[in-house]
Amino acid sequence: MTNKLNVLIVEDDENDRNALAAEVNANTDRLCLAGVSKSSDDAFAFIRNQKPNAVILDLELQEGSGDGMDLLDKLRSTVLCPKPYIVVNTNSASKVTRSSAKKMGADYEFAKWQKGYSPKMVIEHLLRVMPEILGCEEEPAVPLNEQQLETKMRELVQAEFNNLGVSVKNKGYNYLVEAVILAANDENQNWGKIIGKKFGASEDSVTHAMQYAINNTWKNADINNLQKYYTAPLRKDKDAPTVYEFVFFYKQKLISHFN
Repeated sequence: MTNKLNVLIVEDDENDRNALAAEVNANTDRLCLAGVSKSSDDAFAFIRNQKPNAVILDLELQEGSGDGMDLLDKLRSTVLCPKPYIVVNTNSASKVTRSSAKKMGADYEFAKWQKGYSPKMVIEHLLRVMPEILGCEEEPAVPLNEQQLETKMRELVQAEFNNLGVSVKNKGYNYLVEAVILAANDENQNWGKIIGKKFGASEDSVTHAMQYAINNTWKNADINNLQKYYTAPLRKDKDAPTVYEFVFFYKQKLISHFN
């Protein structure tokens, strides 16, 4: 079993951030400071790539394009195994906000305004639940049946499309999801024909709708967002990829994730 709990601190207040980091570093026999972040965007990328065991999250982030609630929302729609244990820190006295955070995936919550609150309390809580967090992490994975695997694949593809900005209003959105899953399952037949049969549409209309959804995404997306979430080489002048190029890119992401 892993001996140390890797902790990510997401906090934009420098004093709070340093105090939490100091408490983590005071317990290096059991804790490891995986990283610190001031924005939800950076924290989300870190969690996906580094997979910390626990996250200490301030809800009222001012840096970047989102706050702690945005991060919880992204994590809720992202397939992570295991998901990190999330401790929320907040200055909010709103019961609605705090209740919503728990519904969105927060495991525990500390109110900074409550009497007696201290960063040490947060770290002591993590130390108490650490055996369970690491124990859950080391539990052998139960093999997914075919239906469960497809559901997980679909959730992952949809989360990726949502990050990129593919509009669910486009009919081609669902067609593209189906195409990626077919491709990941080594279904080398004509995707348009198979999908058309499933949805009661013609092969040409399916192919056209998929390309339209891709073109529309590239037309309306910010170039920085494209470069962040679509890491295949972009064409000159931000021209959209073909359906095959697009599907193949996400096929590889799926295969990489489940391997």
